[in-house]
Amino acid sequence: MANNKISPKLLPAVLDSLMQDRGVNQVELSRRTGIAVSRINNYLHGKYRTIKPAHVAAIFEALGGKSEDNAVLVQVYLVDLIAVECRRWIEIKIPGAKPAGKWAVPSKGLPRAFAAALKDLYLLCVSNVKVRQRTKEWIAIMGEAAR
Repeated sequence: MANNKISPKLLPAVLDSLMQDRGVNQVELSRRTGIAVSRINNYLHGKYRTIKPAHVAAIFEALGGKSEDNAVLVQVYLVDLIAVECRRWIEIKIPGAKPAGKWAVPSKGLPRAFAAALKDLYLLCVSNVKVRQRTKEWIAIMGEAAR
């Protein structure tokens, strides 16, 4: 990843996951929050610098407002605001949220080159909806081939 200028964002993946869990699509989230569909699409694709606080609150309310889910959204949003190179120097603790260190890709027991490639794939999946969708398709294909 050092060669690439990808700045992975965690919020798009967490938001997408919560929307899927709640059965809410972009149009429905727009209707519930008053946020334009195009802006929600940008949030899901990581195409933003910051998100208006009112939008963050509206999204929380629209997705059910479970405190642990909201805590995770707040945590990943705050982490996203910090440059990737600086994330190792801070720790953001939000009651109810998953510890920040748990976002790392497990690499214990894997060959070094494979672990690095897996981390690159993880960061790409987190930061890009198309990569997540294609990875899911490839996993299904590889699962079929392994049978």
